[in-house]
Amino acid sequence: MNTAVRKRLGSRSSFLDTSEALETTPTDARTTEWQKQWNSLGSQAAQWKERGITPDECLATGHDQTWAVWKTLNRLRVGEGRCKASMKKWNITTSDACACGEPQTMEHLMNCTQAPQCTGDDLAEPTAAALACANHWKDEI
Repeated sequence: MNTAVRKRLGSRSSFLDTSEALETTPTDARTTEWQKQWNSLGSQAAQWKERGITPDECLATGHDQTWAVWKTLNRLRVGEGRCKASMKKWNITTSDACACGEPQTMEHLMNCTQAPQCTGDDLAEPTAAALACANHWKDEI
């Protein structure tokens, strides 16, 4: 059994002061915590669920791709990434224009006329269309 040792510095606290003993297996405790956080997301979780994305104890599909492609697939899946609209919002760039002339949002990246197109359903697998889309945007987002 772990016991707290005398504090060397009064400003430091031991993790044992704030942790609780698990009453289940670590996997069950982690899954329960994920489920609580997932349920607190509300509409965002519902959107992800519609796209086939659910909390799980395994890597998302596409993990066998290169890091750049897998990262891009996941950014497209959740709708968050370094698209030009976000970069403008964060005051990193002054323009949100895509090469096609429209505002470059995460949703736009999947439908841009200058790149391979895909859908949320394609991203869940990922299909060849999703991989082509992710390969196209991997160095940009």
